[in-house]
Amino acid sequence: MTTFHLIGNAHLDPVWLWDWREGLNEGITTCRAVLDLMEEFPELTFSRGEAAIYEHIERYDPKTFRRILRRVQEGRWEVVGGTYVQPDTNLPATELLLRHFEEGLSYFERALGQRPTVAWAPDSFGHSAGWPEIYKAAGMKSFVFSRPSQAQRPLPKPAFWWEGRSGARVLAYRIPVGWYGCERDEMKRRLDGYLAEAHTWGLENVAVFYGLGNHGGGPSRRHLLDIRAWAAAHPDAPLIHSSLHRFFAALRQEIGRRSPRFLPVHRGELNFCLRGCYASVARFKFAYRKTESKLISADRTSGIIRAATGAAASDSSPAWKAVLFNSFHDILPGSSIERAYDDQLAWLGTAWHDSQQRELQALNALAARIDTSVNRPQGDEPAGVPILVWNPHPVPYRGHVELEASLDYRPIGRYQDRVSELPVRILGSSRKPLPFQRVATESKAFANLAWRQRAVARLEIPPLGWTVVEMGYEEGFRPPRIASAVAAPKRGVITNGLYTIHARKGARGIGITHKAGPLLASPGLMAVTVEDCYGSWGGMNEEPDSLDLSNVLHSWKISDVRTVEAGPERAMLWVRLRGGHSRLDLCMSLSRERDAVDVAARVLWDQQASRLKLVMPGGDRAEFEVPGGTVKRGPCGEVPGGRWVRAHGRHGSFGFASDALYCFDMKEDALRVTVTRASRYASDAPSPANAEPWRPTVDAGELRFRFLLTRDVRNLPRLAAELEQPPVTLLCASHSGALARRGSLASLSPASLKLLALTSSADGKAWILRLQETSGRAVTPHCTWLGQRLRLSPLAPYAIGAWRLTSSRRGWTSTSLLGGLDLVPPRARRRAHRLISS
Repeated sequence: MTTFHLIGNAHLDPVWLWDWREGLNEGITTCRAVLDLMEEFPELTFSRGEAAIYEHIERYDPKTFRRILRRVQEGRWEVVGGTYVQPDTNLPATELLLRHFEEGLSYFERALGQRPTVAWAPDSFGHSAGWPEIYKAAGMKSFVFSRPSQAQRPLPKPAFWWEGRSGARVLAYRIPVGWYGCERDEMKRRLDGYLAEAHTWGLENVAVFYGLGNHGGGPSRRHLLDIRAWAAAHPDAPLIHSSLHRFFAALRQEIGRRSPRFLPVHRGELNFCLRGCYASVARFKFAYRKTESKLISADRTSGIIRAATGAAASDSSPAWKAVLFNSFHDILPGSSIERAYDDQLAWLGTAWHDSQQRELQALNALAARIDTSVNRPQGDEPAGVPILVWNPHPVPYRGHVELEASLDYRPIGRYQDRVSELPVRILGSSRKPLPFQRVATESKAFANLAWRQRAVARLEIPPLGWTVVEMGYEEGFRPPRIASAVAAPKRGVITNGLYTIHARKGARGIGITHKAGPLLASPGLMAVTVEDCYGSWGGMNEEPDSLDLSNVLHSWKISDVRTVEAGPERAMLWVRLRGGHSRLDLCMSLSRERDAVDVAARVLWDQQASRLKLVMPGGDRAEFEVPGGTVKRGPCGEVPGGRWVRAHGRHGSFGFASDALYCFDMKEDALRVTVTRASRYASDAPSPANAEPWRPTVDAGELRFRFLLTRDVRNLPRLAAELEQPPVTLLCASHSGALARRGSLASLSPASLKLLALTSSADGKAWILRLQETSGRAVTPHCTWLGQRLRLSPLAPYAIGAWRLTSSRRGWTSTSLLGGLDLVPPRARRRAHRLISS
């Protein structure tokens, strides 16, 4: 016999066809309604996740919050999920998703006395291959989802084991009939459907989900009366008001009684569906990605410097909550209304500024202890400017850094109208002159005055460390000369000895060759506009032409080419492409000894019912970085991806990384990357270009992003990390200091370890180091921490691990954390009991 576990729930999108104020306040209304029904129907149970909603209720309606606490203690109100909100499950960074659980589980423990072990993601649009590793690190033992459906991703049973590359397993359940909610009049039909299908699954325990949803709601009075009537009419079909934790406990008992092979094992990703969401509302996605990256980097910088200097702690919680909230599965995927995005972009802006301010606070505290003194000037000439350059990565940085400073408080009069003759010097941390190349300043104001200068120099910066350079004016100074292969031999061509870029007006592609041969097959890097009349989610029913967007409306052509930099350190080619009513400007750079092509892109987009793709011929198979790990794919339509892609084809391999883009496809031996798509806000229906022209088109206007291409696919993850989180430059005061002009606070090895987090612990008494192994080999991490070598506990292939670092009189010690999170201890449950008793 099959026991049907009734799971009452109320899906609530805090932002979607409404703004965040309406969404969160609806959380109060929904929970009040469910609590009132619980008094009328003593059998009713209810499952509710998302810490952000509980937090809002606790703040604005404490009476309702106390009522929830009482039902939690009775066992009728279940806390599930463990996340701050239900995030998108394909696009955020691994660390961001771990922070969802760290923030959510800590709140649930502290405020509700609960630590759920069932992950709840019923409405997100597919799930990356690395989630089993993330769930294991978060202590999640079970997982419920609904997308992709059986038609999109066939599975033998609704219940199965989902296994990651590390061997981590989670007991998963996909909703097999209907969706996670139901209509007001649907309850009897829903139960009939489960009864008719249950025998095909071979399960003794089946979860049945019901309740009004999307804008809150939950079980209704009619639902509950219809359940009573159906149960009376079907006495041989056990029906219980249950919870997800009780359902999975019963399912595990069932597994224990049956064959170990009773449930199938799924390995790899659970994708794809609603593929338009991988590219919708690029202007928000770009801002989100940069804010997420800045927050993670600032947290790392602040954490290690605070450990080294004892600097005052700064509260990062508001910034983290802002980015966590904005990863919600109807915000980040681009499926909400325009007015909501105005609010969310403003909210992201506060997180960006807060992160930048915390980074500045930490770097100023470090700079105050470093010898930043400059050479004493002669007579009344200006002194040099000390610049602290910080490397936020646990491995050395070797590459070019742009430096800009005012060389005096007023323009240097003797060089008026001959600025290029101004003698500029840059000294390294050893106070010896460095080779450099002067480049244009960001400002074109008063170009005839010798005052502010910008230069690019190749630096070596220790891991999680710094170097001090001095930039100044010195009469008679001559910078050192170096042998360099960087050149611009003719119009439209630049080279650095490793790569050569050639662009010609009127051509469709930009040629890029490597010393070993073409990096991209002919005709090179291209841009095309393809037809895409679908709404925010793409094809709602997985229409074939929504998965393979290949009807080319415009093959963009090069309309102008200029060499804007040519020197011993860097050459830059500016290339303008035009297609339709839009244009794309690419500043393509080649630097001395750098094994990559760097590109700063600026697109002015003015299209309808279409999308812009970059096309890179030469690869029809690829490995994608995704949350929690990587995944290999062949041509399969529009797919989500993360920070980098290793593409493989008949003529070799190349790597692509960006600081903003998420959507890819492979077709006709080419990797294609979506930059933006001209859909309509919160639209679920196809919309031709000429339909309702008064409705705003998403992303019209200017968008900026950066990307790189490389033959060095082995080092692509490091190049991608440096692209997102480049060295930070800080002009500071000149003074003596106890710390040398060059130094490191921490380092990590071997290179296969990915640093996810380095931050202060929740209790403020220690530091948390979180890592993931990426090579597929078991390793013992080695960490140099403030001059002391720490040997950390071994890490399994692809696994996520975390350590608590504490200081004592005898030095630093590391303690491995259970799982990968820094959570509040169980004694925090006392607070919930005190609230209930009050």
